[in-house]
Amino acid sequence: MSKDTTDIHVLGKSFTVACPPQQTQQLQRVADELNQRMEQLKSRTGLGNLEQLAVMAALNLTHELMQSQQQQSEDQRQMQQRINLLQNTIEQALSERIQTRPKSVEPSATAPYTGPES
Repeated sequence: MSKDTTDIHVLGKSFTVACPPQQTQQLQRVADELNQRMEQLKSRTGLGNLEQLAVMAALNLTHELMQSQQQQSEDQRQMQQRINLLQNTIEQALSERIQTRPKSVEPSATAPYTGPES
């Protein structure tokens, strides 16, 4: 187990958490966000029990995460549809261009050129 720890504060209580030094700032930002959310829950619900507030905060955060994942999945689906539409449009345009391109003029091997007719 890592010897590197940092202290975070949530609802006035201090918690010592194992954390690599390069992630300490991020952990502090996360702890600040959690503290803010739990303070808001405490003022909205009137709950004072840290455990109840932690469960409520976890439920809210999990709900937000699931909504975000659902939205991301929908965004990816729509992006794939757009990519497919663009790919089909490009393929159709290339196909039409090949079909309408003038045929190359090659001399016929059976009828040699004899010059202009008079």
